[in-house]
Amino acid sequence: MNHKVFSDEYIEQAHKHTIFNGSEVASSSVCTCFYCGNQFTSADADPSDFWDEGEGKEKTLACPLCGIDAVLGDASGFPVTDASFIEACTTNWFSGYSRISSGLKPEKVDWKHIAVE
Repeated sequence: MNHKVFSDEYIEQAHKHTIFNGSEVASSSVCTCFYCGNQFTSADADPSDFWDEGEGKEKTLACPLCGIDAVLGDASGFPVTDASFIEACTTNWFSGYSRISSGLKPEKVDWKHIAVE
């Protein structure tokens, strides 16, 4: 893999696009999760993958495969299909503890929802 150097500032700016990103990912042609490496279109996401962040805030898209809120869409302007960029994001944000860092392929996680009263 060609390892490009991305500054910490650049990666931090990208990370800001993983929250309140509903309309941005909806207008993206491709999205990538920088936790598991899943590449998909926002049309592939279930409505339940969009987390409600509270009144007056845009929804956040969680990865439809792993459920982590580490999704960037190409409408953000970041190179979401560049493997070295995605690896830099996962290294920076997850300190090397991710499916990508572990060399594991993306895998569907079956999340269990519980209600707390």
